[in-house]
Amino acid sequence: MRDLIAGERAPIAGERTFSLVGDRQGGELPTLALIALGADRRTAPAFPPIDGLTREMRAAARFEDTHRLVLDLDGVAGEVERLLLVAFDRGNQPIGRTLTIETGDFRFAAELGGRSDAAVILVECYRHQGAWRMAANGQGFAMGLSAIAGAHGIDHGWVMRLIPRLRPGVSNGEGDAGARQGSGGSGTSSGSGVAIERNHILTNAHVVEDARAVTVHAGGRPLPAQVVFADPRNDLALLRVEAALPGIAQFRSEIGLHLGEDIVALGFPLQGLLGTGAQASAGNIAALCGIGNDSTVFQFTAPIASGNSGGPILDMAGHLVGLVSSSLNLDRIRQSGGSAENINFGIKGAIILSFMDSFGIEPPMAQYSPTGPSQIGRAAVVRQARDTIARITCEC
Repeated sequence: MRDLIAGERAPIAGERTFSLVGDRQGGELPTLALIALGADRRTAPAFPPIDGLTREMRAAARFEDTHRLVLDLDGVAGEVERLLLVAFDRGNQPIGRTLTIETGDFRFAAELGGRSDAAVILVECYRHQGAWRMAANGQGFAMGLSAIAGAHGIDHGWVMRLIPRLRPGVSNGEGDAGARQGSGGSGTSSGSGVAIERNHILTNAHVVEDARAVTVHAGGRPLPAQVVFADPRNDLALLRVEAALPGIAQFRSEIGLHLGEDIVALGFPLQGLLGTGAQASAGNIAALCGIGNDSTVFQFTAPIASGNSGGPILDMAGHLVGLVSSSLNLDRIRQSGGSAENINFGIKGAIILSFMDSFGIEPPMAQYSPTGPSQIGRAAVVRQARDTIARITCEC
């Protein structure tokens, strides 16, 4: 059986059975749901969502139980462009375990242990050049099924029928569910971002957290921005501006990273101290996972500082391979008697592509070459990327 990684794609056709398998922890597995989307990434009227709990049937899909779906791709209505297979916790609590979805010769494991996600998109099936393809996803949602439904225009009543604690008047045991905690103060904060489509900027979720207003500074002008969606678990946020952005980043065609390969990190660190211009730093890929073997991030050595968050990480061909996310707390390490320098973490390109795919954004991809991309040198990488990066300021 072939194990897929997040963002990996494979051809798929005919009738398929998708089975959800848990890890050795035991206990009740989450429930599966199938969401059909049209070309606009909104729910398809001819194919309302179905789930393993109520087991409604569609012309091309049926749930045999809460953990097994039978899907006939040849019979899916023509207006359906994409199918999301979702696992969710009925108590809207963190799933907190590894979930594996299997179909035919393919298998994908979503590592949710230690995460706050109450729902996760396991795989997507989508039409491509007249055929169906499947993509491993693994994008989690701390707000659960309601966050996925809200992003795709699904009636919230469907969610409330499946998750009783979300119904009005039902206590969640944690106080007022409608209260939102503020930032504890007011002021401004800043970060970095990268253009991935003419009107969309990608940054970290923590950059825009608790922001009342967001401004993107790109092409020498400030642009008011709207937060389309933020995914705190994967630390990604999508921003939209009305004006066309001056440049768009190009993603590397290869999914994998290479231990030791050279990279450049771009961003706007320490605004007000180092000036308002972009800063570049060079390093390499130091590890292919993060703390606790977190496979959604990689470790890199290029020096970064406050304000770099959300900036692009580029290979030596100038292609986007990740997004700056965080650094190890060196003060805490020194207090414990240890020492470390430049231990920084970036979100992998495969995770970013899956996040963007959920909103119908298909970024430019570098043309694949069996010998690898042509390297152009650090200075050329920075020149090529200058129009794609943006400074982000937030009023909190």
